[in-house]
Amino acid sequence: MFEILTLKTQRELKPKIEDVLPYFLDSEELETALNFIAHLRTNKMNPRWAGVHNTWNCNYKGKTICFIRLGTTWHATNSGNVKWEVSPNLININAYEKEIIYENMQNYIWDGLVYCKSCINANGLQRGCSPGANKTVLEKDITGLCSGFFNGRKPISFVNPDGTAIICIKRLLELEKQARTENRTE
Repeated sequence: MFEILTLKTQRELKPKIEDVLPYFLDSEELETALNFIAHLRTNKMNPRWAGVHNTWNCNYKGKTICFIRLGTTWHATNSGNVKWEVSPNLININAYEKEIIYENMQNYIWDGLVYCKSCINANGLQRGCSPGANKTVLEKDITGLCSGFFNGRKPISFVNPDGTAIICIKRLLELEKQARTENRTE
């Protein structure tokens, strides 16, 4: 079954994420991830292989609500060993900004922001969206945010999320779903 990890095999099988997770996570991490995937399926945000190696996307109302990547990340990280990453697509975050602050989740967002330093290649040259954007995110001024939304990159990523981070991600996805259902936009 190890061949399920190759891009060629994934193209043929379009595997369920549950079949690939055990190659990247073990024990408590695996249980956390499987519970998160079950939550997504229960709430009609089924992960589907995204056509990119070890990447799944979840849709709601016909638009991606989050990406899940295994064993890699689309941006540089200081997190060391990347086992898995969840990148919520919070296109309506301004509509529920007050709820995030009231529920004290803003630190998770700020800690998960993707900065443009991620877009400097091995030779130290800027590429893509460099030098980044300056924005106010949840009432905090942030400089150098990645503004390169090409190739599906999202400005927020949770690398190797633990159970507490997953609770926050679930709530953020719930708020995003509600905003999409109510057609609230930024």
